[in-house]
Amino acid sequence: MKRFSVILIVSVIMFAGNSCKREMSGARYDSNDEMQIMDYIDTRKDLSIFRELTDYVKQRNLLKTAGSYTVFIPNNAAFELLFRTLSETGQTVTSIKDRSPEFWINYFRYHLLNEKINANEFEFGPLPAPTVFNNKYLIADISESYNAINLNNAATITESNIEFTNGYVNVINNVLNPPVTSVYETLKQSGKYTTMLNIFEETGYARYLKDSTITLFVESDEALARARFNKADVPNIEDWVKYHILPDSSYFLNILSGKRFYSLYTREAQSFQVNAFGKYFINETFPFDQSKALGIDRVCSNGIYHTVDTVLQIVAAKPATIRFNLYPPGSPYGAQNVFTEAPASIVLNTGTQSYHQNKEPKIVAFNAMQVGDYFWFTVPDVPIGKYRIRMIHRGAATRGKFLVIYKDVLVAENINMAVSNGTFEEWNYLVYNNCGEINVTERSDVTLYFAFAGFGSNNSPSYCCDMLMDMVDLIPVN
Repeated sequence: MKRFSVILIVSVIMFAGNSCKREMSGARYDSNDEMQIMDYIDTRKDLSIFRELTDYVKQRNLLKTAGSYTVFIPNNAAFELLFRTLSETGQTVTSIKDRSPEFWINYFRYHLLNEKINANEFEFGPLPAPTVFNNKYLIADISESYNAINLNNAATITESNIEFTNGYVNVINNVLNPPVTSVYETLKQSGKYTTMLNIFEETGYARYLKDSTITLFVESDEALARARFNKADVPNIEDWVKYHILPDSSYFLNILSGKRFYSLYTREAQSFQVNAFGKYFINETFPFDQSKALGIDRVCSNGIYHTVDTVLQIVAAKPATIRFNLYPPGSPYGAQNVFTEAPASIVLNTGTQSYHQNKEPKIVAFNAMQVGDYFWFTVPDVPIGKYRIRMIHRGAATRGKFLVIYKDVLVAENINMAVSNGTFEEWNYLVYNNCGEINVTERSDVTLYFAFAGFGSNNSPSYCCDMLMDMVDLIPVN
């Protein structure tokens, strides 16, 4: 689009324009207002295994003295289940002392936040603070009930906000497995994905499983054998392998559900669905194996993998929300894909976290210098249909006002990014603004222009930033 076209549209519009709160238990252990977390654990027989673990890794004093913590404590039944699961891998485990302190310290740290946070503050997505284990975040899901928060799709908080002078205790019904190994090593250690691992190695894509942040869809040996899989029958093995890997982000299936995403194979998107019985599918056709033995939502040190219950095939994606991740120049996660023209600039901002870039401070910043400056990006391969544009960004009163243009036609005007339309459901660190609707009449790439129409609360062109943007959703409109 020519610069004078954008300025003309902006000028015309500016000329015309001048004419339920959640409640949880909140329990407090009132028998002694000076009681610390460890004192309380000592009183609970059903938390005795966690007490034993805490002593075994020499962390009693941490929870016994002054501080500010949130701890998620699995009950004894949860640990008994974990012992049985660990025993299935070869070494019998019937108590904490059957494994080394070095093994269990990771579990302790993965259940601990170094901040005192009331569970009423939890929203859908990452918790407000990371765990002590390598600053890894736990993911909360409140979709089933406001009073039954699920963590990592694995454990439910059964008792919440038990408050002491040095923090909160939340009792959970499953042990959260710390992500200590890569996707590759986890699959290899299981011994159940040998065929796919060999194919990843042969095609050169095993490196993604070892040291890149990914979401992986992978068939087990059992599923391949059941389908009588023969890699010689796959028309293009490299394309097929790329179709299994979503780069840059780690997604649980409940976050993927209802949306479209692009894998390393960018010529065809994937859509994800969940039926009334909680069964997940890719493109409504390919089910996941949600058994305990294989399963979905397996968290690893560099991502999450989901086991597919049949042979995945490259097919046309079903209508669903299209998510387009935005990358600034210099990002290690992806090539720059949002652009502008001088005197405006697109830069990497290191003061604000990016959801899809491992929550690292690498967000896209657009700096406008004058009315008429604009930026643009191109969403590839959008199917026919009507879509609502949703910009996901870091809100602030300093954000500017924008026009949205598609195919030289004004889509929306006076979009005030300082006033959001809501909090981003997957992470309340970000907000979103609805930016009009477009009608895609034939399957094609979609280029959208956002033209700057006015400053926010700070009119200085040198002030950062007129937009800190992370993602764009194209949401189907019926």
